[in-house]
Amino acid sequence: MNTTLLILFGLIALFLGYKFYGGLIERKIAEPDDSRPTPAHEKFDGLDYVPANKWVLLGHHFASIAGAGPIIGPILAASLYGWLPALLWIVFGGIFMGAVHDYLALVSSVKERGASIVKIAEKSISPLAKNLFSVFLFIALSLVVGVFAVVTAKTFIKQPELVLPSFGLILVAIFVGTLIYRFGVNVWLAAFIGFFSLLALLWLGYKIPITIGVPYTPNHDYWVSITLPSFGLSPFIAWTLLLLAYAFVASVTPVWVLLQPRDFLATFQLIFGLLLGVFGALLAGATLKAPALAGLHLTDKPLWPFMFVIIACGAISGFHSLVASGTTSKQLDKESDAKLVGFGGMLLESLLALVALLSVTAGLYWLSKPQGVEGFVFQDLLKQSPILAFGYGYGELVAQGLPFIGFAVASFFGMMMLNAFVMTTLDSASRINRLIFTDLTGIRNKYIASLAGILIGAFFALTNAWTIIWPVFGSANQLIAALTLIVLTAYLIGIRKPTKYTAIPAVFMTLTTVSILIFQTVKFAADGKYALSVVAFVLLLLALLILRESYKVFSVYYNLPEVKISKTEKVFAVLFILLLFILGKALFSF
Repeated sequence: MNTTLLILFGLIALFLGYKFYGGLIERKIAEPDDSRPTPAHEKFDGLDYVPANKWVLLGHHFASIAGAGPIIGPILAASLYGWLPALLWIVFGGIFMGAVHDYLALVSSVKERGASIVKIAEKSISPLAKNLFSVFLFIALSLVVGVFAVVTAKTFIKQPELVLPSFGLILVAIFVGTLIYRFGVNVWLAAFIGFFSLLALLWLGYKIPITIGVPYTPNHDYWVSITLPSFGLSPFIAWTLLLLAYAFVASVTPVWVLLQPRDFLATFQLIFGLLLGVFGALLAGATLKAPALAGLHLTDKPLWPFMFVIIACGAISGFHSLVASGTTSKQLDKESDAKLVGFGGMLLESLLALVALLSVTAGLYWLSKPQGVEGFVFQDLLKQSPILAFGYGYGELVAQGLPFIGFAVASFFGMMMLNAFVMTTLDSASRINRLIFTDLTGIRNKYIASLAGILIGAFFALTNAWTIIWPVFGSANQLIAALTLIVLTAYLIGIRKPTKYTAIPAVFMTLTTVSILIFQTVKFAADGKYALSVVAFVLLLLALLILRESYKVFSVYYNLPEVKISKTEKVFAVLFILLLFILGKALFSF
């Protein structure tokens, strides 16, 4: 199998999915009416509620949802299970689950005057469901802020050439936002200016690397390097604090000043990189060196449910619903724009995941390379970092398909593209966390609400506490997706719309996440990783509690029997859990 056939298959399937399945969801459920004012107009405040051009908003939404996940997830899945299961889950999971999840999270929020998914849970299920969901999301997003600050800090230390374009883009974004919203400059003219400013920044970054505390170690020709003072801090801590400070400022700044134009401009960079990857795969016609199927014998990470959690972004990801209902819904200009932004944005991410998958399975050698042949071995690079594997694989694939670009430039651009995703996710997650904290506590002071999440994120980042619980974050993210689909199904019941489009994905994702959380609870306990086991168990309890709350709604609609849990049954449930621990210990010690 070669990259030309697979990228064509992906492009055609995603286009048809957008046109026909997206159109079906739009007609059956969304029913857009542009005569109704959206929350961006109805509740305009110049801070969070600001109408945006649909292409600008697509840029914000895509840049926010497409973090490192759609790149790293497919790479890890391919290393375990081969390229075929990953390809099928990315394409069909993206169309029938992820895009529906994102689109309807956006639509429901718009119909509820910009309400977040947790507020919709309160209305559609119960106040208890809302409170449980809110606490869970606040902690999860604080963790995301901390981890993405760590990832970006380490990237800046490793590649100082990325610092100038990353921070320079912020200044360019403010300039572009001012041109559009204060001087009425045409959005595409402003974007043209911004895009070429970005290209100049990429070139300048390559020629003017910036470090903190430690002088630059040259590995290419450059003009001058800049070493910033670290004030006695290690480079890692200094960069992390600087990034967290940026996240705080970005989360309280009006969206038109920074968030909208920054993400719009970042998307030019991302789309340009995506197009390079697509045309590279299309023209290279490279044979895939990875096996189509592998790892079917794995007992510690069976294909189901693990692959459906490892590949989240690119197929379905709970974080997307937080972006859709947290920031995007408050900027939607017209209801008819929602399909392009919500459904289309998700399928763009699926295409990115497909490019990442083909980059490492066709651009790199598998296990070993023939003697005397230039190239890189996937497993060797993966041991260092999946990000490095993507950068090198992307560089090789693009250079094969578009030889005039060359490996060095293509791989640098691939790394820069990935870092742009991480930065946009960092500031969007901080803003969404501020809004969730306000929903949860009622504290409306934006500085206090934002600082609460940033401080917890700083704790996770600077104490390395994130490393303790990060192994279950994938499960937590997919649990958010499952719970969002449950909330959306309950919401559709309330407004008398067809529920099968969300109910079937909700059942699949709930079974998947509950299964993996049971598996992880037992496995981590058997391995002596009790902190992780407790976290997985708490997430499992959270899922079961919200399921119980939502069952009250579903039992009436679907004529299900009423369920009452007696004290005796609760005791047996506890004993059953203890039995699982004992059996797990015996099984995994065998």
